[in-house]
Amino acid sequence: MHHDNNVELEFTTMYREAYPYVLAYLRRRADGHDAEDLASEVFAVAWRSWGRIPLGEMRPWLFGVTRNVLASGHRTQDRHRRLERRVGGERDLVPDETTLSDMSIDLRHAWTRLDPADRAVISLVSWDGLTASEAASILGCSRAAYSMRLTRARRQLRRSLDAVEPAPAPGSRSPAGRATLSLADGRTA
Repeated sequence: MHHDNNVELEFTTMYREAYPYVLAYLRRRADGHDAEDLASEVFAVAWRSWGRIPLGEMRPWLFGVTRNVLASGHRTQDRHRRLERRVGGERDLVPDETTLSDMSIDLRHAWTRLDPADRAVISLVSWDGLTASEAASILGCSRAAYSMRLTRARRQLRRSLDAVEPAPAPGSRSPAGRATLSLADGRTA
């Protein structure tokens, strides 16, 4: 496949702008080295598809590809784990929560209780900085449907936070305040 210099320059510009966001998205959901490998796969797909995706739709398209590549990676890992259990009789590994280490314990527990679909709905706008329209495009639904899903997911996160027993502050006998999640639109969950 032959691409002229102008196409290569456009792709390189897009890559430099988008790579940090794609990698950050993946690092929150995969191990560091895996995230870098998955990001490479995302941009390989983007290169093969270059010219078929309008530049104005590139960001939501890239996050959609990222989500698909990540899901494929998870399916591959699950197959490997099942195979290892069959061959070696090993038990399931406990999910690694180190990607959430910068969040409070209360929020971490509430976040892990959320349905994966609700986590995706919230994280696309809150952590990945996408607009509601871009997030809706990635999830394959209308903006209105996305807004309803976001409202439901935020409500579920709030319920989970309310159900978490606050951790005592160091050196204190009374419980510390509950953690809050600052969302991209300025509200808290």
